[in-house]
Formats: sequence, structure tokens, C-alpha cells
Amino acid sequence: MEQDHEESRRMTILCLCIGLILLGTALFVFDPFSLREEEKPVVVTAEAGNNEKDDKLLVYVVGAVKEPGVYELPKGSHYYDAVKAAGDVLPYAEVEAVNMAAPIENSMKIYIPLNPDRSDPAARGLININTAGAKELEALPGVGAVTAEKIVKYRQENGYFTEKQDLKKVPSISDGRYAKLADKITL
Repeated sequence: MEQDHEESRRMTILCLCIGLILLGTALFVFDPFSLREEEKPVVVTAEAGNNEKDDKLLVYVVGAVKEPGVYELPKGSHYYDAVKAAGDVLPYAEVEAVNMAAPIENSMKIYIPLNPDRSDPAARGLININTAGAKELEALPGVGAVTAEKIVKYRQENGYFTEKQDLKKVPSISDGRYAKLADKITL
């Protein structure tokens, strides 16, 4: 009799466990709290009366970009705009493999491939004359504090250098001085 009572108790515990598992599964699959829908405000633009989301595209930018992620861009944007939103490409990006002028569509994934054969110019010891500050420029051979400030001032007044040789347009950068630093700079 004691054995029947023990087995009956085990069956009761087993049934309770199975019941709890089934109840938990049912609550997981059919969440009763999700039945209540919240009212979401509709944003209407004053000019056309369209939903604001109609004028936006969501794109997922990954690969060789500085800040991969999902970005919201205006309709009519192109790959270039999405890549700029993601902080631009990394130095070892294979941008030639992507048509940066192609238009983007909503929910698109944009992948900028990597090229392991390319390396970061900074890792090779090159100084970017378009982004380096005066202190960084002073690390170049034959460039002191005065010349570094002239380079920064020239860049501020005329924009970025389009070719390395444009550095010779900076007052006090002669052909000889340029020859000493040409292999140590990049754009």
C-alpha cells in the first residue's frame, strides 16, 4: 500500500510538471499581454499629408565601414550617402567593387567588401596631409611647427589636397623638401 501511495505521489508530481511545462509553452507561444495594441501616433507632414516614414529609407550598412549599422536616409539616397552615414569606408575597403552612385531601396543591406591586401596608411607610417593636425605634420622630415601651421592654414583656405604634389602649393614647400617627404604622406 505504501508503494501505491508513493507511485501515486510521483504520478501527481509528474502530471504537475508536465502541466507547468505545457502552460509555460502556451504562454511563450501565445502571449496574452501582446493582444493589447498600443495606439501609435501618426506623424503627418504639413505640406503633403504623408506619413514621415514614406520619405525615409532604412538601410543596413556593413563590411569595411567605420560604424556599421542601420541608418535612416531620405528617399532618393545612394550607396554613397549610406556609406557616409556609416562614418565612411575603412582604408582597406574594396570600394571599387561597389557602385557608390547606385540608388538605394528600403530595407536594403549594403556590404562594402574588405581587401586584406590593402593596409591602413597609418599602419605603414604614412601621414594623411588632408586630416593630420599640425603636431602630426611636424613628424614629417623637414617640416617644423611653422611649416606645419602653413599646411593646415592652406588646407583650411583651399580645401583638401587632391594630389600629393599639391603640397608644393604651400608656401615654403619646395621641390627638394617635397622629395624628402613624398613617400611618407598620403591623402
